[in-house]
Amino acid sequence: MMAAGAILTQALFAAESFPGKILKKNGGWCWYQDERAIAEDGKVIFGSVKSPEGDIDISSWDLKSGEVYSATLDHAFNVDDHAAPALLKLEDGRILATWSSHGNAKEKSKNGVLFYTATKRAADISNWDDVSQNPYKGCYNNLYALSAENGRIYDFSRSYGFNPNWYYSDDGSKTFNYGGRFLLWKFNPKDPKKTKLDGNRPYVKYASNNVDAVHFASTEDHPRAYDNSIYHGYMKGGKLYKTDGAFVADLSKDRDSAPKPTDFTRVFEGDAESVAWIIDLHLDEAGLPVLLFSVQKNCGALRDTRSHPAPDMFYYYARFDGKIWQVNEMARAGNALYGVECDYTGLCAINPADVNTVYISTDANPQSGAPLISAADAARHYEIFKGRTKDFGRTWEWTPVTKDSVCDNIRPIVPFAPKGFDGTVLLWLRGKLRTFCDYSLDVAGWVDPEK
Repeated sequence: MMAAGAILTQALFAAESFPGKILKKNGGWCWYQDERAIAEDGKVIFGSVKSPEGDIDISSWDLKSGEVYSATLDHAFNVDDHAAPALLKLEDGRILATWSSHGNAKEKSKNGVLFYTATKRAADISNWDDVSQNPYKGCYNNLYALSAENGRIYDFSRSYGFNPNWYYSDDGSKTFNYGGRFLLWKFNPKDPKKTKLDGNRPYVKYASNNVDAVHFASTEDHPRAYDNSIYHGYMKGGKLYKTDGAFVADLSKDRDSAPKPTDFTRVFEGDAESVAWIIDLHLDEAGLPVLLFSVQKNCGALRDTRSHPAPDMFYYYARFDGKIWQVNEMARAGNALYGVECDYTGLCAINPADVNTVYISTDANPQSGAPLISAADAARHYEIFKGRTKDFGRTWEWTPVTKDSVCDNIRPIVPFAPKGFDGTVLLWLRGKLRTFCDYSLDVAGWVDPEK
């Protein structure tokens, strides 16, 4: 009787819709490192961090054969998804990887250090050079090479002052040098937008045309510490500009001075009931910026509380049309992932080959906000949706990628598509994220047949 009852109960549930495949067991990433995944020579190469091991891994997914190969660059480095590596294709086709701890590695000598290495051969992650180190590094690495600057490699990261700083290499990544502070933020304790919680650090996303410019979008601070707005600017020729090209300042070569995020173009104005956090940034075909961000709404009464529910999360889409920023509410993001980080969402990603297309993670219907209750296990899960707009983000058409899942699907990434590839590569994390140091996640991949 027990066996028959179990079969009957199981039959009541629908099968989940999961179009992809599990590429790697046990892996996580944050969203303030780029690129976290790159496409090269018919392969998608991505980095991740194991939990609870703390290994820094690089994996390669062959899109033709389906084969996946993984290499560990650093064993037991840091049990924290913020330590995820950033990747860059070098001029000779080799792959550069850089990683840093979140400042909480058990082995103290691993904190405050940039670690980096490159593959010995183009697009082959099976053999790497010896790992090099550069001291006085914080966390988050963002790598870009500018051909107009003789291939100079920039690495933007959080270090001095808990602020964004910039590092550079003029010898193809053999050595990295400190450049200066990139942005400086130190809050005024009397600022009415400041909460009673910790902060004093901007969060920044970057994007580049890989020729002569690096764009950036920034908050003032951590969203629990400040009623954040979103700002945009760009670096070109050693100078920093607002979106419209108005000069702001020279790129700082000093450790203790730099322009503030608020010196640049404000894209979205936050307040206690609408607190923003930047998620993704890319450039369109004309080289103009497009960005995604989340907004925590209707929690102003709890703004001084470290941990609380946040059931009204929203995604926004902002695009510069050459004259003005067009900013639109894009989708319902549902609940924050967990209370102690009540601004964490499932995240979203722009398709860099078509900025009119995005992929989002949410546990709510993107349009109505109704909870997504899985028919597979009767539980609420985060699902991946594909969105398309034809009017700069004012209206959207949504199609589910995953449906009726038995676990959460979060933190999508869309790498630049390989040359000659017709579809769109989508990566995401599948499982459960309890905290950024405690998660049971696998890396999933899917090739969307449409670009």
